[in-house]
Amino acid sequence: MALAAGNEVLDEEHPKALEFNSPSVGILSQRFPGPGKCQVLDLGAAASSTVAFFSDSACKFYLEDLYRFFIAPRKDGNFDADGDDELASAIADALSYEDRARFDLVLGWDLFSYMERGAIESLMARVARSCRAGTLLFLTAPTGTMMSSIPARISMTRRGRLRYRSAIDSRNIPNPRLSPTAMESMMPGFRLLHSFLLGDEIQEFLFSYS
Repeated sequence: MALAAGNEVLDEEHPKALEFNSPSVGILSQRFPGPGKCQVLDLGAAASSTVAFFSDSACKFYLEDLYRFFIAPRKDGNFDADGDDELASAIADALSYEDRARFDLVLGWDLFSYMERGAIESLMARVARSCRAGTLLFLTAPTGTMMSSIPARISMTRRGRLRYRSAIDSRNIPNPRLSPTAMESMMPGFRLLHSFLLGDEIQEFLFSYS
């Protein structure tokens, strides 16, 4: 399996890790059983168990860390981009994959909960240029009225489960609680395939691009 991008793969150890049976992970294991060729765009912090999950499928991984390189600097006021062109430029600067990439799967995790509508629209307009018919998009979202101010570390395991690790020592902020309809309105071409509730803390979504 090939890895593309300069982001390091991080260890999985965390004393408060939770694991959920994930129907979406099961669907992905059937979609990409390997060996074969696939390209995966991971927008979250790189996790070794997710890389291992696809290791038998000869997937090329594009490892990005959108929170580190776009969401957090924007939240901290390190750069200000509000217009459509400014947002598009800032997102392009935060992503390192080449334009010729064609993704079979995009892993967005819970990052949409930490982005405003314009940023999501700019991000997905750029990502969509590298998608093909049938490209899958995997998202998660917290279900409570409040959520951590820092995204959870979420990853897939070879046992077909989703590993969820909440951030340590983070304050709580209001949860935007984005609905599938709201998500679809921000990313033209993507349509919801499945939505599953995992325990009482997290919901997962699987979209398809057409």
